[in-house]
Amino acid sequence: KLLMDYLWIFVAIFAAALQTFRSAFQKRMIPDIGKFGATYIRFIYALPFTFLIFLFWFFVLKNEIPKLNNLAIFYCFIGALCQVLFTLLLMIIFSYRNFAAGIAFSKTEVLFAALIEIFILNIVFLPIINLGIILGVFAVIFLSIAKETTNINDVLVKISKSFFTFPTLFGVLTGLILAGSTVGYRMAIVNVNGPILDATIYLSMLAVFIQSILMGIWLFYYKQNEFKLVFKFWKKSLPAGICGSGATAGWFLGFALATAAEVRAVGQVELIFSILISLIIFKEKIQKTEFFGILMLILSILLIIYAKF
Repeated sequence: KLLMDYLWIFVAIFAAALQTFRSAFQKRMIPDIGKFGATYIRFIYALPFTFLIFLFWFFVLKNEIPKLNNLAIFYCFIGALCQVLFTLLLMIIFSYRNFAAGIAFSKTEVLFAALIEIFILNIVFLPIINLGIILGVFAVIFLSIAKETTNINDVLVKISKSFFTFPTLFGVLTGLILAGSTVGYRMAIVNVNGPILDATIYLSMLAVFIQSILMGIWLFYYKQNEFKLVFKFWKKSLPAGICGSGATAGWFLGFALATAAEVRAVGQVELIFSILISLIIFKEKIQKTEFFGILMLILSILLIIYAKF
């Protein structure tokens, strides 16, 4: 019982770590297959691995396939659709010259997920969790802009000045859409009657399948050259798919065990992992402002974990 109570924390950290590696593999593929092609590999090459997990779990280990009601399928579709829309909007933000603000404000997803769960699902969070979520969102926005300057005051000025710019509004919209995705997945899971792992494995496979179809159709019609390159460079794209498959399963299991806002708030540790990767692998220097942002983010995650003990 005690392990199940805190399992979601380890699952969220595990999913965030895999997501960091997936993003690094995707970034590496951009010169070969373009931005949209590199985005698509997270779905299409996660599909075979997610399907293998599905076959192993239900046909080799002989677990019973849960019956999905219409509500679970609907929420899963909404979650998958929102994630594809989020991905495409994020690519549009990248095309703006000052995209840093847009990327920063797309991280408001956790705040929106919490608001959706509070006002629509009537979930009540402890004040310390609310504080952790707000601090975490601010820390992530701070970190996204911290790379540009070594002065903490300059970062705060840049954040306040970027509030009403178009990339920022676009970023907030992407954050809201991603929140719709995470809450959609959580709602899909809680609407399945059956063991948590059965629901997680079945719905994660369904979600990746829907995403592969939806984005595949979009890519085929609007970026046909990148669509072809995705399959030409299949071998180099596989690591992104493996990590993507594991991350998806991890997020789904996390959403089955705790609220979407709590899981994603702890999952923001991904940003710390990505900074560590840039330090260790890419030998990039860390700014004083980034270090301050990391401390804020760690504090926000610790507040949420502390509240659960």
